[in-house]
Amino acid sequence: MQQYKELVQQAFKEVIEDMEYNEAAIERYFSKDYRQYVDGKELDLKGFYQHIKVQKETLAAVHIEFKTIAQENEIVFTNHLVHIKTKEGRMAIVHVIAEFHLYNNKIIYCNELTRLLSGDERERDVGSR
Repeated sequence: MQQYKELVQQAFKEVIEDMEYNEAAIERYFSKDYRQYVDGKELDLKGFYQHIKVQKETLAAVHIEFKTIAQENEIVFTNHLVHIKTKEGRMAIVHVIAEFHLYNNKIIYCNELTRLLSGDERERDVGSR
């Protein structure tokens, strides 16, 4: 069985934690048909590109702390914390529960719920801005 847990973790490392915008990394891990649902908002791949660009413009550092990650066939569930530092120096921790679907070794679907655990209210929408 394909180890999609590792693929999801590597995608987070290269696309989210690396603070340089890297469209090739996004294309390596995310399907052209990608759909993301975050706290009631929907993004397609084009919207996801924009979301990542905004992250790189506003955040100085991001660290993902996986608490739990489980795989069943082509579906991966994560329970993780996102530790962020903004370019303005604010710190925040966001708790995320996410479901990923994979197809042809790429992430094609993500549905996640987020909640701000600590930090400024301005970081509440960090998962969907």
